Amino acid sequence: MKFLLTMNMGSANNNLVHLITCTHPSESLEEFADTIAKNEFIIVDEFYINSQTDTEYSRGSMIINTMHIGKVKVYMKYQRNDPESDFRASFNKR
Repeated sequence: MKFLLTMNMGSANNNLVHLITCTHPSESLEEFADTIAKNEFIIVDEFYINSQTDTEYSRGSMIINTMHIGKVKVYMKYQRNDPESDFRASFNKR
């Protein structure tokens, strides 16, 4: 399943938090929450999203320290011209 993680740690762009789009074998948000609660580190497959072309590409596997995860939501691909589809759509109109 694909998730969007908000990490409570600085990003490479000097933001206070950063987002990670990833997949994990969990089959639900609840199962992923259990995995996070029971493990200090988890392995996920990271994806980057090209905002110009709306394409996704894999960045491979990575280990995440679960102590730095602030929020998790099930990832939903947004449509650039559909403001109802995801919160990031509103940023594209500015």
